[in-house]
Amino acid sequence: MKSEKLIMALFLAALLFGSVLSAQQNESSKVNLLNYEEVKSYLKLDLEQQITIKPLINEIKIIIEQSQKIAKEMRSNMQSMGMPDPSMREKMMEERAERQNEINGLIKQIEQSLNKNQLEIFNEIEKPNLMSKSKRMN
Repeated sequence: MKSEKLIMALFLAALLFGSVLSAQQNESSKVNLLNYEEVKSYLKLDLEQQITIKPLINEIKIIIEQSQKIAKEMRSNMQSMGMPDPSMREKMMEERAERQNEINGLIKQIEQSLNKNQLEIFNEIEKPNLMSKSKRMN
């Protein structure tokens, strides 16, 4: 009886460990939209799609780089003033939201270039979110 419980406990522990390991592996292997070569391979893009999608991804990268540069400059300005200016922070958030909307529009254009199967796979790809502090993509 005790050995059956021990075996069952070990089996459940192994099962739990395997599922945690699998979840970590899936998370770390997630494709990032900013990596064009990964996206091209993952979605199996044809030549026409590659010609359409590569410039859109490059444009998203440029928006992100500009956003990071602007945020760094604004943070520097806010620190040099001593006291944080709430209106400046609000302006920074509004501008970030505008840039995120630009990115979302470009993502929609990418989606329009994909077939149904590719679109399902595309939904699994990690996309940039400027509004999320915890999940910045570089």
